[in-house]
Amino acid sequence: MLSLNREEMVTFVRERTDLFDTAGNQNPFSSSAWILHFLKNIAETDWTFFVPESRTDGESVMLLYSERRAPHRRMALTNYYASLYSPMISSARNKNTALSQLVHQLARSKPGCAVINFSPLDQEAFDGISLRRAFSDYGWYTRKYFCFGNWYLPCAGLTFEEYMSQRPRQMYNTWVRKSIKFEKKQSARLQIITDLSDTAMAMEIYHNIYSKSWKKPEPYPDFVTDWAKICAENGWLRLGIAWVDDVPIAVQFWFTVNGRAYIFKLAYDEEYSKWSAGTILSAHMIKYSLEKDRVIEIDYLTGDDNYKRSWMTHRRERVGVLACNLRSPRGLAIAATEFMGELSKRWRNRSSNIGPIHT
Repeated sequence: MLSLNREEMVTFVRERTDLFDTAGNQNPFSSSAWILHFLKNIAETDWTFFVPESRTDGESVMLLYSERRAPHRRMALTNYYASLYSPMISSARNKNTALSQLVHQLARSKPGCAVINFSPLDQEAFDGISLRRAFSDYGWYTRKYFCFGNWYLPCAGLTFEEYMSQRPRQMYNTWVRKSIKFEKKQSARLQIITDLSDTAMAMEIYHNIYSKSWKKPEPYPDFVTDWAKICAENGWLRLGIAWVDDVPIAVQFWFTVNGRAYIFKLAYDEEYSKWSAGTILSAHMIKYSLEKDRVIEIDYLTGDDNYKRSWMTHRRERVGVLACNLRSPRGLAIAATEFMGELSKRWRNRSSNIGPIHT
């Protein structure tokens, strides 16, 4: 297993661009573009990166890190900007053998770690299902936990007219009414930015609207701006803007990779809420994705916000897996705490299902 500093980790990823970009076709947060961007803008210089690797029947790797203040704890190389972590990046035909070899390196590494946290995972994918089994085989305690809901729309061959006709009646009526009002305003317009030459201007608008919205300030504003530039360079950027009287009032940052559209960031100026620009712009972006990009799926990424169920049709859950090393005193203590917490949760659920006892 490799132990790398940040510069070495950057080199490692750059030397395996094809491996990561193949994985990025299904999960853009596994692409070399995303990982290198994360390493540049988020990763700290004092992090240590751990990369178990296997070259049996292809190449397979995991990307983990630990912080100097908690060297006993290793974590997935991701954070809240990514809605999916693929624990194993692999070109191997036999995924079970490759995963077992990677976990073996983690479980038997010296010095050993106490706990590893993998999240957010697709609980229905191979690596999400098999990860717990592989660690259990080496005597580790594992627990799966809920992270968040992920709303999405399978839409291969779907037309915009068909899509809108299937929306909840209240939302559809709001869209029709507000669209008519918007279109009657001569100075109102919708715009979708895709070119690199327009990206700097578009991101200035994005940050200006974001600062006037209900949302908390971005902890890493350069991360979002630079990701927009990377998306534009690769032909992925879809940044929508709604204008009224030459004033931008709503913005949505989408990116489209390998036939899937990802709704990454959105905001609107609350001073112009009467226009329902968010609704109008969302419909415009979806129409673009269906008719021009002809995507097979639209993904609303992280969270169970109520408005998402009006736009999307399906929901899946993202989960985490906590693996505790029972050979480590600290890992054993963490496992005991997690186990007792799980027992307590089951007892509370059981008690609530029993109901009151009448005497």
